[in-house]
Amino acid sequence: MRLDRGEVRELVGVFALFLLGLLLRIAPLKGALVGGDVLFYGSDSFYHMRRVLYTVDHFPHTLWFDSYLDYPKGLELMWPPLFDQLIAGTSLLFGAESQRSIEIIGAIVPPILGSLTVVALYFLARELFGRRVGLLSALFLAINPQHVSATIFGRPDHHVFEAFLLVNVVLFLTLALKSREKRSRFAAVAGVLMAALAYTWIGAAAYLGIFLAYVAIQTTLDLRQRVSSKNDLLIFLAAFGVALVLMLPFWKEPWLRPSFFAAVGILLVILVLLALSRWFLERNLPWATFPLIVVTLGYVLLISAYALGQSMGVHHLLDSGLSYFFGGNLSQKVAEAVPLYSAVKPLSVTGFNLTIAVMGFAHFWRSDIDRPQLLFLVWTVSILFFAIFQNRFLYVFSASMSILMTLFFFRAAAIVGDSEWAQKNRNISKFFAPALLLLLILPSTASDVDVFAVRPAIVEDGWNQPLIWLDENSMETTSFLDPNQTPEYGVLSWWDRGNWILYRSRRPVVANGFQAGATDAARFFLSVDEKEALRIMDNRRSRYAVTDSKMLRSGLSAIALWTDESPTDYVKKTEDEDALAYKHTEKFLGSTLARCHLFDCQGMSHLRLIYESEPKVGSVLPANQVKIFERVSGARIAGTSNADEPVVAVLNVTTNQGRRFEYTKNAVPRNGRYEMNVPYSTEGEDGVHAIGPYLVSSGGKSRLVDVGGEDVLQGGEIAVDF
Repeated sequence: MRLDRGEVRELVGVFALFLLGLLLRIAPLKGALVGGDVLFYGSDSFYHMRRVLYTVDHFPHTLWFDSYLDYPKGLELMWPPLFDQLIAGTSLLFGAESQRSIEIIGAIVPPILGSLTVVALYFLARELFGRRVGLLSALFLAINPQHVSATIFGRPDHHVFEAFLLVNVVLFLTLALKSREKRSRFAAVAGVLMAALAYTWIGAAAYLGIFLAYVAIQTTLDLRQRVSSKNDLLIFLAAFGVALVLMLPFWKEPWLRPSFFAAVGILLVILVLLALSRWFLERNLPWATFPLIVVTLGYVLLISAYALGQSMGVHHLLDSGLSYFFGGNLSQKVAEAVPLYSAVKPLSVTGFNLTIAVMGFAHFWRSDIDRPQLLFLVWTVSILFFAIFQNRFLYVFSASMSILMTLFFFRAAAIVGDSEWAQKNRNISKFFAPALLLLLILPSTASDVDVFAVRPAIVEDGWNQPLIWLDENSMETTSFLDPNQTPEYGVLSWWDRGNWILYRSRRPVVANGFQAGATDAARFFLSVDEKEALRIMDNRRSRYAVTDSKMLRSGLSAIALWTDESPTDYVKKTEDEDALAYKHTEKFLGSTLARCHLFDCQGMSHLRLIYESEPKVGSVLPANQVKIFERVSGARIAGTSNADEPVVAVLNVTTNQGRRFEYTKNAVPRNGRYEMNVPYSTEGEDGVHAIGPYLVSSGGKSRLVDVGGEDVLQGGEIAVDF
């Protein structure tokens, strides 16, 4: 088949947009390559790659239970497997065997998928609004900051695949709605993509529900026009039927059940709509009663789902799904779950693009919207609705945003071009459209430059070197590559650092990005009694705790919320000119987090500082520093003392960064005897080490006391009498 000149230009333009998207997404490559290692953006990317490495060794089987999470309980994983299997399969296809080569493939897959999404959006926009809208929409998506940051090199996260699949589902449903001869084929392809979406993200049921909303709205509009919706309903029956068949092999799995039951429910509703709409047409019933009947039937279906709760747990799926999407417990505890109005500033690039996109809705203020355009409108409004409650959906809305911005551009250019002023001032008005286009492009382009400059957070926050140190200086734990056995000990830190610790130090973690164990971690850090902190560590079999300076500032509010306390009990943002100024309360200064990170375990008996990173000082943020603490038995210094005042032990300590501090411990004699536990030894000259022996004083008398490393680890006793 020969292509005409217009088709060749079209293909060249699409390929150029693909290359532009790929170039922009690969540009941050240098930031992700650190010291010969691939360091990923975000937190979830690290766990995806852990799962990918396992899948490469066990293909096509993937990791479903990880004893290195929620330590020592272990955790059943709820991430659907397809994205990780895609990277693992690609790695095997290209013969990648080493961890580094697999990581390179994992890092390059997101830019490729992101660029392919740009191409898919072109075809979708072209089918909906024409070739010019298609090309400009693809350009806007190629440079969209939200989409670029979510699909850059070094960010292997299932969200990029999720957005790619969703855009293609809408594309093939659009093709099915517009085609007569190939509608069944396009519907079948859409069904395959729906199933792939379910195998990629546990929340895919919400996306499937969008298409049910479209079917209900379109059927109602058809009844108003006294026309049949049979052809459209058959398209969606075919699509969901194919999807359901592909879900059947794993429908009982917890990660697929929400999507499976959603597909079953949607199929039943579409069948009801098909019969009901036919009944309305045959009897010439008033169309306005149709949506009332549909809503009533929907309510009955919902009640039925709850009634099935004991046998199938459907009501639990509904409850957890609604809570997840619409302001559940995570809405103030996880940054990406914060509502849109709290996360996006109006005077920002995202705020600007959103404003233009909303203005683009003006294109639909007319009565001649066809079926594919209505599908696009329902899809777009639904995703925007999700994004209002959780800003994480902006990366999905970026596709619709690009089309809406394009519609705004052409509508505005047409209005100005047809105006009387433009007709009279053609020498000036001819520059309006190029100037407007430049205005729409420049903010996103400038924001993309900022994206290129950002290094992975594990590097920006100074966590990479400390975790390498922990890997090299702590006892190796077993079963890291095949985590089906409980390892020897765990590491306790805040949950959003857990995936970094797990992947880079190869150690089990109490809390990670799945938030399991987060409550115990929060209780540990905010406990004011060392015994309570130790009880949590011992129950969790944790040998190490890791902190950073951000946990004392912006992260402190979230930690407090996990203990159901008010953040203002611990930290208050000051009215200082410095927007990053925080004032800690007395309650916080007595917490384990403050006593460890700020005061070097001053006066504590069983926790000691063993490593601190060089403070990272940026041009905007205050210094950030990572510290590692070890839980030890503590050496017991005990003896006799007839003095009335406390016995005081003082030790001068130097950290691995050369910073000096003084550790002190007091003990009050009772009946002439005293005892105290101290966590620091006087042995060693590397890392965090003592400068000389302890100076133990009582009643004007002093003794120099050496404490061995084994005494600290095993709880040995040193007798010191006065």
